[in-house]
Amino acid sequence: MTQRVLNYLESISKRAMALIAIGITILLGILDFETAAEIHFLVIYLLPIALASWYLNRNSGIYIAIMCSLVWLVADSLGGRFYSSPWIAGWNFLMRTGAFVVISLSQSQLRSKFDALSELARRDFLTGLPNGRAFYELTAREMERAYGDEPLTLAFIDLAGFKWINHRLGYATGDQMMCTIAHAIRQNVPRPDLVGRIGGTSFAVLLPNTASDGANLILDQVQSALKDERKKYAQPVTFFISAVACTKVPRSIAELMHQAEAQMTRMKGGTKDLLQIATVDSAPALN
Repeated sequence: MTQRVLNYLESISKRAMALIAIGITILLGILDFETAAEIHFLVIYLLPIALASWYLNRNSGIYIAIMCSLVWLVADSLGGRFYSSPWIAGWNFLMRTGAFVVISLSQSQLRSKFDALSELARRDFLTGLPNGRAFYELTAREMERAYGDEPLTLAFIDLAGFKWINHRLGYATGDQMMCTIAHAIRQNVPRPDLVGRIGGTSFAVLLPNTASDGANLILDQVQSALKDERKKYAQPVTFFISAVACTKVPRSIAELMHQAEAQMTRMKGGTKDLLQIATVDSAPALN
């Protein structure tokens, strides 16, 4: 239940979230006015501040913090809450504003750190590409955006001979080659953001709205670029590209990935570069 609420809050637009934070603040001011000095809403005022600071940005959080303090002051004045000296109300306003702003800044900084760590967890540390989990999420998101009748192609790219490079030329050379391959793939696909390193020497490419013929042209270009890089560095590696093209977007990516992996396993028994595309007339039977 909690996770669903958090996912829903993340999906809300920034404008809607700003309106929610402002609405809660105004509602708290009305409640504060109606209850006068009998009930305090200090902790609840932190809710709109937290929403703005976490889901919007630092400045929005500060604005809502100041607004909460102003609304509280107005509710005090209209509700008949009097102090022995006028400066006390001003002092309380400044203290509340300071406390709310500090909380807002802390929340914004925490969100910034959280986003940075989340991004690191989603990226392959060597190539900078999305890792396996991030690529899976990107693919699922692309499938949700599709209308269902659009074609889609998923391709896996793997290589053989990489251990020889590591053992004979050193791991630094192997790392450089991984980065070179990643760059070559990204430079030759329509959507570089949909290229991921899913582990070891394996890369994945998603080609939305791309049928078998279009995928063949794109992947042939990728294969040519990889061959050019191999000639440039004179490294004894073999490239395998296994793709599955669907005429319609499947309901789930899991079976599609399994089919591409199974085809890749059969291909890697050879010693020559291979490019194979299996066409699926309709979405696989998925659960």
